[in-house]
Amino acid sequence: MTHIKIAPDVEFKLDIYLPGISDDSRDYDLQQHKAEIYTMFEARLKKAFPEGFKINTFEFGQNISPH
Repeated sequence: MTHIKIAPDVEFKLDIYLPGISDDSRDYDLQQHKAEIYTMFEARLKKAFPEGFKINTFEFGQNISPH
């Protein structure tokens, strides 16, 4: 078996309901939900990469693009 290490810079879109957060909320308000967002993000990664993964940094903000 071959083990491969890839370290990409990835943009990840996540639809999640957070109480009190809307499209007009500030990134600061969104940052208060970091634990909830990271938990959902990590659960999705575990499904995608059951062999394991490592995250060195975790930064996020509101996606204001129309897509």
